Amino acid sequence: MGDQPTSRVNLELMRGEYERFRAAAATRPERGKISFRATARILEDVHLEGTVRGHRLEADEPPERGGQNRAPAPLSYFLMGAAF
Repeated sequence: MGDQPTSRVNLELMRGEYERFRAAAATRPERGKISFRATARILEDVHLEGTVRGHRLEADEPPERGGQNRAPAPLSYFLMGAAF
């Protein structure tokens, strides 16, 4: 059980991109700003559809909260984001 998990993430590449971003932000503060636009619409009851950066997401609540459990609940996306 002493095995170390292997990563599929290229940490060296991520670190390099992060350092380039920091250097650009230090020399030109306007380049250090990042913004995303997210839109959402109600499909039915609490079943939602949203888009962010060209990606489409759906969210729904379980029946006990008025939904039909057709997709993860919005809080599930929040928790997943925090896990990343």
